Amino acid sequence: MIAGEATSAWAATAPDLLERILQQRRRRAGETIAIDADPTPLEQVLNTQSGPSGVALLDTALRTLALTAQAEERELPVLRGARVSDRTVELILDEPAEPLAPFTTGAGPGRWVLDSKAKLLDTETAPDVPDAPYPGLVTLGATENGDLLLADLLHTGTLLLEGTADDVLAVGRAMALEAGTCGWTDHTEIMTVGLGTRLATLLPRGRVRPMPHVSAVVADLGALLLEVHQQTDDADTPQPLPWILICAGDVDTEQAWQLADAVSAARNLPIAIVLPANDATRNAFPTAEPIAAAPGTPVTLPQLSDDAVQLQRLTDEQYHQYVHALQVAEKPAEPATGTWQLAEPHDQTAAAPRPQPHPLLRVHTSGAEADSDPGSPYPALLASVSATAVPQATQNTPAAETSAPTGAGEAGAEADEAVDAGAGLSAAGSGAGQGEPGAEDSGEEWQAPEIAVLGPLAVSGVTTSGHGPKVAALAALIHLRPGRSAEFLCTAMDPVNPWSTRTLQSRLSELRSRLGTAPDGSPYLPRPTHGYRFHPDVTSDWQRFQDLATRGLADPDAGTADLENALYLLRGKPFEGRDFAWADAVQQEMISRIVDTAHTLAVRHTEGDQPDLDAARRAALRGLEIDETSEVLYRDWMNIEWGAGNTAGVRKAIARLHQVARTYDISLEPVTEQLIDLVLSDRPTPAHTRRA
Repeated sequence: MIAGEATSAWAATAPDLLERILQQRRRRAGETIAIDADPTPLEQVLNTQSGPSGVALLDTALRTLALTAQAEERELPVLRGARVSDRTVELILDEPAEPLAPFTTGAGPGRWVLDSKAKLLDTETAPDVPDAPYPGLVTLGATENGDLLLADLLHTGTLLLEGTADDVLAVGRAMALEAGTCGWTDHTEIMTVGLGTRLATLLPRGRVRPMPHVSAVVADLGALLLEVHQQTDDADTPQPLPWILICAGDVDTEQAWQLADAVSAARNLPIAIVLPANDATRNAFPTAEPIAAAPGTPVTLPQLSDDAVQLQRLTDEQYHQYVHALQVAEKPAEPATGTWQLAEPHDQTAAAPRPQPHPLLRVHTSGAEADSDPGSPYPALLASVSATAVPQATQNTPAAETSAPTGAGEAGAEADEAVDAGAGLSAAGSGAGQGEPGAEDSGEEWQAPEIAVLGPLAVSGVTTSGHGPKVAALAALIHLRPGRSAEFLCTAMDPVNPWSTRTLQSRLSELRSRLGTAPDGSPYLPRPTHGYRFHPDVTSDWQRFQDLATRGLADPDAGTADLENALYLLRGKPFEGRDFAWADAVQQEMISRIVDTAHTLAVRHTEGDQPDLDAARRAALRGLEIDETSEVLYRDWMNIEWGAGNTAGVRKAIARLHQVARTYDISLEPVTEQLIDLVLSDRPTPAHTRRA
C-alpha cells in the first residue's frame, strides 16, 4: 500500500516495466536511457514491494480461469472482490458456485482459493486471453498481515469516499493509478475528475482520461449510452468497454443527480463510480457504499472480509515523485560516449548491406600515423588496439572508466581514457570468457574478490546461508554506488523498513570478514572516510564486461573475440531472481550495453564473403535471453535465418516477436514491419551471405 507499510498492486515500478521497455526501444546504439541514478523514496518502496508472487499471480490466475470457463462453456462467477497474498489468491463470489480450475473450494461459502497444484498459463500464453475477465478489480488496501483486499467496482457500482478533500484525493489517486496500469484492467475506460492532468499524459498506457468537471463526464456517459442504443444486435458489433469514474473534485446537487440519472439509464452496462461523500452524492446515490478515507483509519468491509484494512493512498509528495520519475523517463537518452559510439547502429541489421565505416574508424591504426592524424578524435584509442596484443595484463587493477565527453576540446582526455580501456584490463578480467583465473607475473594464484551481477548475485567468499544474501546485496550496493553514507545504505537495503545502524554495522562487519585483506594488508572493505567504498582491487563481472566490450568495439577486425568473451560472462539477466530498488538505473545500463554488444557481434559475424551465421545467431539469441523485447535483435535474428535460407527459423523469430508485442501491448517499429514483409516474400536472400 502506498503511504503505508503494506504492498501495492498498482505499479511494479515508477515508472513501470512497460515504460522501461519503451525507453530501451527508443534509444539508439550506444545511448543510455534517462533514469535517476538514485530513485526517489516512492520508487524504492514500489520496487521493493513489487514482486511477481502476488500481483502477477492474480492476473495469471484470472486469465486461466477465463480460459477454463470458455473451454467448459460455463459463465464466469460474479465477484465482490479478491484477497491476494504472496502465495495465493482468494476470490470472493457474490453467490456460491461450483469452482472452476485453477480454483478450488475455499474456507467458506462463496469463496474460491487458488489450487496450489493447479497448472496456470505461462507468461507467453496468458496474453492470448484477449481480455482480462474482471477489469473492475481495484485494491482498496491491505490487512494487518499484508494481504491485499480488492473490490470489483463494476459489481459494487458506487463508492463514496468520506473525509477531507486531501484524503479523498490521496485515495482516489491510488485507485486511478492502479486502474490505469495493472494487467487486469487492460480494456477499460477510466475517467478522472480533480486528479490532475499531468499523470494521464505520462502513463505508457492510455487508459486514464482526465475530465474538467462532472458535467463533462455526464456528457461522455450520455454519448456512450446513445452509441450503445444505436448499435444493432450483430455479433460483430464491439461491446462497450468497462467505464469507471474516479472523482475527487467538487460535485454539486445538479451534477450528482445528472450522473445518477445517466447511471440509472445505463442499466446493465459495466459502469463504476467513485465519488467524494457529501450531501449531494449521498442523496443521489443512497445505496452507495461509504468508506472512510482518513489516514490511519481502519476500514472494515463486511461484504469482503471481517479484517480491517488501511486504505491505499498516494500523498502529494509521493504523487510528485511519481510524476518526476515518469518525466525523467520521457527525456531523450544520453548520447553514446567513448568507444560505445562504435556500436553498430540499430537500423543496421545482421545480413543487411553494411554502410560506410564509422568516422572514428577511418584512420590509420599504426601508432605514428594515428598520433599525427589531426582529424582523428581518438588517435590513442585506435593505437591502443595494437598495444593489447598481450593476452594478460601485468597489473591487478581495475580498468579506468570507458566513457568520456565528446567535445573537441577534450579529445586528449578521451584518448587517455581509451588507452586505459584498451590496455588496462585487469588480470581478474583477462580471459574471462574461458573462465580462466588471472595470474600475475609472480606466479601467485591470489585473486581479488569479485562481485558477480550479470546473473544471480554472487560475491567471492559470501555464502547463500544465514545473512549471506543480504551481505551479498550490500556488497553489490557499495560496489555499484560507491561513496554513499550509512544512512543511504540503511534506506536502500530496505526502503519500507530501513535498517538500523546496528544492523548495518553487523552486516558490514560480516562482509569485511568474508572478503579479507589485500596483499598490502589493507581490508578490501576499508573503514569509511567519505562514504563506503571497496579497495581498488575489488572488481565485478560487470566491470570486466565493459572492459572487454569497449576494447572489442575499438578494433573492428581483431576485437570480435573480446565481444564474444564479454557475452560469455553473462550467466543470466542482471541480478536475476532479485529486485533491488537502488539497482534500476544500473540494470537498465547493463541491458543497453548487452544489447549493443550482441547486436554488434551479430553484424560482424555476417560480414564478408564467409560469414559465420551460427555465431551470429548465438549472439542475437544470447542478447534476447537478457532483453526479450529488443526489436533490433529480432531483426538480426530474422535476417540471419533469411540469409541461411532457414524458413522455419524466420517464422520462429517472427512468431516470438509477435508474442512479445502482444504480451506488452506494444506496436512494432515500421522498419521491423518492412523486414517481416521482406523475409516472408519470395525474394532471394542477401547476395553476400552463404547458406548455413
